[in-house]
Amino acid sequence: MGCLDVAGGRTSVKSRFLRFSKPRFSLDTGLFLAFAVAAITLAGPRVIGGLREQAPALPTFRPITGPVSRIGDGDTFWIGRVKIRLWGIDAPEAATTDGPAATRYLTEVVADHLLTCRQAGPPSHDRLVARCEDPWGRDIAEIMVGAGWALDWPEYSRGHYGPAQNRAASLGAGLHAGP
Repeated sequence: MGCLDVAGGRTSVKSRFLRFSKPRFSLDTGLFLAFAVAAITLAGPRVIGGLREQAPALPTFRPITGPVSRIGDGDTFWIGRVKIRLWGIDAPEAATTDGPAATRYLTEVVADHLLTCRQAGPPSHDRLVARCEDPWGRDIAEIMVGAGWALDWPEYSRGHYGPAQNRAASLGAGLHAGP
């Protein structure tokens, strides 16, 4: 396998491996890359700054642990002086038709237990939006949705509680009970 005839249009095996390929950038690709770099350089700080203004920074809270001292409705309660709203669900307000039943059920779920709540979103109406667990690690919001006394709020939960809501609906539990 020696050298091949260069004059006959063939190159040697040795020279074929020593050749470097040329970059294959067209004029369009070069212009696109130049425009992209310029756009990111000029607009990047404004876009990132705008996102920071839209979503306030989440303060770093340590988990809040303690017994529930007061219940507002099916998704709001206090641990000590901290007002907490359960993340990702929506329960009836206390003054609505199903509100008292949802509030009673939440009272039964959290009664005499130490809850551990961790911030899960920005504060809402002076409430800490949090995911809360009982001493056995059960998600309080999932219990409420699974029993039918709250609904998954996919805008915030991204469907996290959807399966629990579907189970409750199939059983006709809580808010899903027929007339």
